[in-house]
Amino acid sequence: MTIASLERYRYTLPLTEPLSLGGAPLAERHGLLLHLTLDSGADGWGEAAPLPGFSVETLDEAVDQARRLGNRWEGETLTGEGPRAIVRALPIPDSLPASVRFGGESAVVEALAAAQGIAPARLLGADRPSVALNALVRAGDADTLADQGRRLRADGYQAVKLKVGRTDVSTDVERVRALRRGLGPDVELRLDANRAWSVEDAEAFLSGISDCPFAYIEEPVSDPEHLPALVEATGCPVAIDETTRERSREVLGAWPLRAVVLKPTLLGGMHRMWAWEAAARDHGVRPVLSASYETGVGTRMLAAVAATLSEAPAGLSPYTRLAADVLAPRLSMDGPTVDLAAVSRSTVCLDRLEPLVD
Repeated sequence: MTIASLERYRYTLPLTEPLSLGGAPLAERHGLLLHLTLDSGADGWGEAAPLPGFSVETLDEAVDQARRLGNRWEGETLTGEGPRAIVRALPIPDSLPASVRFGGESAVVEALAAAQGIAPARLLGADRPSVALNALVRAGDADTLADQGRRLRADGYQAVKLKVGRTDVSTDVERVRALRRGLGPDVELRLDANRAWSVEDAEAFLSGISDCPFAYIEEPVSDPEHLPALVEATGCPVAIDETTRERSREVLGAWPLRAVVLKPTLLGGMHRMWAWEAAARDHGVRPVLSASYETGVGTRMLAAVAATLSEAPAGLSPYTRLAADVLAPRLSMDGPTVDLAAVSRSTVCLDRLEPLVD
């Protein structure tokens, strides 16, 4: 099979409410879609959407690099035994921005799946019909969070993530304890501080919830170099997220980690994510896939990739913060699982996109 063309489209979508990402308010999500067509006529879509405050590249840089990638890929024959081998063999420069790498790989996987008449998850080797989702809780006082916990437990969620570090430590302690009461003992509780605390604040927080079971806390301290000492002092289970874009995979063996959060848009696509996953398993670290506010195009590929990992619920709820989408119908993400066959049936609405020409 040969790549016939790689077209580019920009999108602008409103959010349900403004987000604060990297210290800057964001009211709209801007990004790039890639449409790849094979010589057989089969086609697929991928998303290259740098996340402000987190991605190294800007959207304009992604647009330019995607144009260069299209020029390089047109006429390229796909080689390799199986989809993962084909992805690994793609002619992708090391300098290609992370988001464009993910978008290009995704478009190839979707096109290959379309050529075979199967869902991308099946093409990638996943044999389960659905993926468990992690519910995300951002705000709420103790009473509200206890109620939310009870509702999420009743809805059947296996895991719930709570954002902490946005208020004082004592209030966060009360919030965590309230949510834990609402969830009961069987629902996994994940915490995410986004590097909000000093070591002293992190230790005070962890002391306050020492009798409150949780699966792990992501990036609890502003300087990740202090993570090993924090684990030694407190025994807390720690996960890394931002650190994956700053350190090599060797950190998985060097630091006492419970989990690693993998975000293909920020990490640099599936090939790099699979390398992190393999290293994590080698060191007994749990890989957890998560989203970066992608549209339905990126989110459905993330769901397919999540199906190839462990049974750990995936963090795909950022998609629900989009007030509109480029897909019709929108993906159904309001329950504890996502149906992999259903998400692959949604189609891209060209009238919601801006085509880009050289």
